[in-house]
Amino acid sequence: MKKLIAISIVLVLTAVTTSVAYAAPALPSDDFYDNSRNTSMWNLYEDSHANAWLDQANHQLELHSTTDAIMSTAVYYSNGWGLSTASNFSFRVDFHNGSTSGPDFSGIEVELGFGKGIGDLERIKSNNISISASSYLDQNGSHPRFDYYKTTNDIEDDKQDTRNENDGILYISYDASLNSLYLSTTSYGSANSFWTLENILQGEWNCTAVSPFLGGWADKRELTSGDAFLDNFVVDSGTVVYIPEPATICLLSLGALSLLRRKK
Repeated sequence: MKKLIAISIVLVLTAVTTSVAYAAPALPSDDFYDNSRNTSMWNLYEDSHANAWLDQANHQLELHSTTDAIMSTAVYYSNGWGLSTASNFSFRVDFHNGSTSGPDFSGIEVELGFGKGIGDLERIKSNNISISASSYLDQNGSHPRFDYYKTTNDIEDDKQDTRNENDGILYISYDASLNSLYLSTTSYGSANSFWTLENILQGEWNCTAVSPFLGGWADKRELTSGDAFLDNFVVDSGTVVYIPEPATICLLSLGALSLLRRKK
């Protein structure tokens, strides 16, 4: 009986997960203009708020940190929504990274990416893809660059490219028919891609949706207002997928149990 109950709950939850294709104006976006996190759109994760944190201020999403930060991450990640891998999608964010000073072997990144599934933070940490505007310091000076990451089951692959500007746009796009993912700092699609990843989402990850995230991390670097920030997050295309809120899940579970009891 317990097995049947579990199966019924899964089936009910699966049935009510909704996916809706929207016209472009209704797709998720955030210009951070109100200086307050949109909690219906974003969850917040910080490794150590005392050492690296996100602050929505000056109409942008700023990364702040202290020299005590040790690879400390701070990100917004989607709250209860994601993008379907059955459809093409594209999203972007403006970046600024003007940080060039700090102790040797220090660094920061501001990044845009997504993780596997919807709302499961541990799975997102273990399976994610991102592009970042980075800045590292060593005994030979400052090294601004773009970093591209793919992490599957905590195994990381990465690429780097030179970065000659403090401001720009990070782009991620996906062709569902080809199962091809494009990471770029110039525009969407294969023609603009610096790193193209094949057969990841519907293949290696075998996932039906992904959760966008944005933010950054700091390592032994102090960041104050205006040093590094993101702005104007926009989903330009895609099919948005939602999961039920916790209260809805509880009600559905109780409903499934009642249905089974009536059938005994």
